[in-house]
Amino acid sequence: MIKYRPLKYIVQRYRRRIDKRYTEALSVSNRWLRFYYHQREISHIIPQILYYLEANPALETIDDAIAYIDSQPVSLELYQNNLSEFRKYVKQFNTMVLSTANELGQPASRQINFVTLDGIPNVWYFGTDPEAPKVSELDLGRAAIFTLPTSEELRITSNRLKVYRTQYRFSDIAEAYQKQVPGYVESLSKEEQEKEIIFAIELKSARIDSRFQNKGLTFSE
Repeated sequence: MIKYRPLKYIVQRYRRRIDKRYTEALSVSNRWLRFYYHQREISHIIPQILYYLEANPALETIDDAIAYIDSQPVSLELYQNNLSEFRKYVKQFNTMVLSTANELGQPASRQINFVTLDGIPNVWYFGTDPEAPKVSELDLGRAAIFTLPTSEELRITSNRLKVYRTQYRFSDIAEAYQKQVPGYVESLSKEEQEKEIIFAIELKSARIDSRFQNKGLTFSE
């Protein structure tokens, strides 16, 4: 019955009151879920650190445990599970903020539309004018990304990634843009589309944050 008026609106108002009442407390508690060690956020691997320190006598310090964890390859099962979980988050976004740095280390950030291909959620593709300043910065490989938060404050961040030029032309990914970023293809002239360079950002890991969760997902070493 809650699918129909007026009960539907009563439930919606009740949910908004609950959100307003508890959002601040939930956000504060989420901040406590982040733990930094030597400027690295390690909350998602704390259980592993504790396990290896207890189970492996050769690991005597936190640094030893972290180095050991970092050296372990991602299992195929974990890789597939993480991709499957990440896919449900990525489909909520088609825009990212891309941060780069030039040869002098001067940073810059830009909001960019992106698409995914073949159901692979941790590789994001985007086109750019070959004369854009960010091209030379992207070629340096110094980059980080984050998404603007959704209405439920869901966001994705990553600074462990690989950025590179692809062999794709804009026409190769135009269909993906039509489906995932409506109106983007029409915003470019035919000449602009033909000039576009297509870059890929391959996320090696990503951080998922919202009002209700903080977690890290790893896709490769």
